[in-house]
Amino acid sequence: MTDYQPGRCNIGSEQRRRRARVAALAFLAAAAVGAAYVAGALPGPLVLAVFVPLAVGFEWAFQAHESFCVRLALAGRYAFGDDRGEVPDAASRRADRLYGAKITAVSVLLAGALTAALAFAG
Repeated sequence: MTDYQPGRCNIGSEQRRRRARVAALAFLAAAAVGAAYVAGALPGPLVLAVFVPLAVGFEWAFQAHESFCVRLALAGRYAFGDDRGEVPDAASRRADRLYGAKITAVSVLLAGALTAALAFAG
């Protein structure tokens, strides 16, 4: 368990790449929804649907950048290639959960702000 750092790092490079791919796909989906709205092909209220791919995109991009998986933090686990296991102590699990909550909160706030900006711009 050499790479694990409580409240800071709980995944390795393979997991980071996976999260970066999901984030890119989510942002592409958000761009498609936004483009459809701007082109007039999407009814006004449906622009709010852009929130979901934006939130997923931000969440997974932050996870990739920070080497930190929110789901693993909630489960009290870590994963670095073949080195997988449980976080050994309660203080580390608390630090992981707090950091995971911060990543999720920032992701939701950014997605909400961009969704509102798009909705009010149209």
